[in-house]
Amino acid sequence: MYLQNAWYVAAWDHEIGDGPLARTLLNQKIVFFRAADKSVAALEDRCCHRAAPLSVGRVVDGLIECGYHGMVFNAAGKCVCVPSQETVPATAFVRSYPVAVKHRWVWIWMGEPELADEALIPDLYWHDHPKWKMLGDYFHVKCHYQELIDVQLDNTHSKYVHPGSLGNDGAVATPPRVKLVGDKIHGSRHMAASDPPPIWRKAADYKLERADYWLTWIYHAPTVITFDVGIAEPGTGAFEGNRSKGITVYTDHGITPETDDTTHHFWTCSRDFRLEDEGLTKTLSGIRNTFLEDVAICEAQHATIAAFPGAKMVDISSDAPTIQARRLLRRMREREMAAASESRASQ
Repeated sequence: MYLQNAWYVAAWDHEIGDGPLARTLLNQKIVFFRAADKSVAALEDRCCHRAAPLSVGRVVDGLIECGYHGMVFNAAGKCVCVPSQETVPATAFVRSYPVAVKHRWVWIWMGEPELADEALIPDLYWHDHPKWKMLGDYFHVKCHYQELIDVQLDNTHSKYVHPGSLGNDGAVATPPRVKLVGDKIHGSRHMAASDPPPIWRKAADYKLERADYWLTWIYHAPTVITFDVGIAEPGTGAFEGNRSKGITVYTDHGITPETDDTTHHFWTCSRDFRLEDEGLTKTLSGIRNTFLEDVAICEAQHATIAAFPGAKMVDISSDAPTIQARRLLRRMREREMAAASESRASQ
């Protein structure tokens, strides 16, 4: 059961060009295409005539033409042309989905269209701000989406999964501070005079044997996580907000269910310093391999869970962020189901 009334990252903006893009989200097959005004449209990937996937057709003048019998649909899902007859049946339409394009990501609302408020989309302005430089990618991951969320919220794994990039003793020894704020979870770790993780040590333009290292994050339920991480000279006020003696990097994750066993992972890494330094860009590009290490452990975990159905798991203290995230998501689903039940009862 997935939360329906929520925005999910569906694609990078550059993925949707002149032709249709087929993508499965939350077990639903959807086709994306550009309308005549270049806005992005999303329809169920099924022609209402004989159920051919619309994605095997073509886009003509901002409309999508079925590749089976040529029926044409607009961005709202309404059939506007049936080549073999003059009239279009009133029932010839397919479901359309609200879509928003913000900060390089294409977002889709999977639930009730009237509830689709773009103000609920996290503000990731640094993705396309001229004073920031962003790099990003997409992974297709063979695991349940909550397993991938878990690995992002559990920072203690870095020492063991990412020893060459993010490994750090401080994250293991420092309990996180976690706070629920509405439908978001805020978390942070402040590690004073710590041994900096290798990738951040390399990214700094000065040598630090020890550094104040911060790792803060916000879980925007159900599937977006934003990180603010960095290092600074010890005792210079970084934890209080003075970052002038350090570096700050934002990493963001859009983790969208494809099926119960597969996930779309959109990620970015952004900085606001030394934007023209190609050497630094190459260094930070190494985060891609770091995130691939997450993919490897999650896929292995998912396969093992399938091999041992019903086996119990033991919680430990460092699981607090992931447990809170799962509880929040469960409450949100229960709230959505209760609202749907109430709506049906009133009809």
